[in-house]
Amino acid sequence: MAKSENQKQKLFRILEILMRNTDEDHGLTINEIISRLEEYGISAERKSLYSDFAVLEELGFSVVRLYGNPPSYTLAERIFELPELKLLVDAIQSSKFITAEKSFEMIEKLKLFAGSRAGELSRQVYVKDRVKTENSTSLYTIDLIHTAIKENVRITFAYFDYNVEKKRYLRHDGRKYSVSPKALIWSNDNYYLVGFDEDAGHIKNFRVDKMYKTQILLEEASITSDFYRLNPADYSKKSFSMFGGREELVTLEAKEQLAGVVIDRFGRSTTFIKTAFGFRFSVRVIVSPTFFAWVMGFGEDMRIIEPLSVRAEMKDMLNKIVKNYK
Repeated sequence: MAKSENQKQKLFRILEILMRNTDEDHGLTINEIISRLEEYGISAERKSLYSDFAVLEELGFSVVRLYGNPPSYTLAERIFELPELKLLVDAIQSSKFITAEKSFEMIEKLKLFAGSRAGELSRQVYVKDRVKTENSTSLYTIDLIHTAIKENVRITFAYFDYNVEKKRYLRHDGRKYSVSPKALIWSNDNYYLVGFDEDAGHIKNFRVDKMYKTQILLEEASITSDFYRLNPADYSKKSFSMFGGREELVTLEAKEQLAGVVIDRFGRSTTFIKTAFGFRFSVRVIVSPTFFAWVMGFGEDMRIIEPLSVRAEMKDMLNKIVKNYK
């Protein structure tokens, strides 16, 4: 590329240099900025840089002068503060949903916003040994699902799982699912699609990283009354590990020390009634093996009271577990 063509990049390169190499306490002198521009094949003079700073100001990027001898320059404000960047890095590196390769790639991009303190982000990267998805298309699947929800159309996809040989196999006898998407829910470090399964005739949950060859169909989404009324936030609260099942109003009783656990799960609006055991509360849940497992996790400190049918299911599950240990 000719040097004259490189000049067209000047404003962008000045902004990039300041973003990468300065922070609120450390700036670059005019001579240092000129030197770094030369590395990109861009010539600059002191007077022209002041004009460039003024243009950046008009574009919303304020360049400020730090006192010193000689004075240095930095950006007045950052798009992200360092604690915000650290939070984003933690979220990316801990997410099973994002592949290890994509995690490193995204974190490298975030370093641009950390300026001269980018090294503080590097010290937080512990992606290598974490359990991460192997499905590199998941991020693009999310974007496609959002588009389908916005345009109110169906999507189609194959859905895989793993066998004991750790090999993938396709569910649904290899046939593709046709689903009207309602929402994406983040739960237990995974993204889930909540949608109306056309073949099954009811709402189902699908883990996005297990969806394969996802495509948008030019067919209007199905809208049933239950599907239309579904509130993703409420649905997520009722579901345990996003397992499907029937919805029931369930009354439970728990020891007083579990009040915080119940509030964390169902919210402060949950009504508590004091009892000799501790307290009772009623919540709407999706009855599933993972709901029973949640209750069992508290041992003798929590029990199901009503309805009797759900209580009986719990007893049946406990009996089957006992048999496995005989």
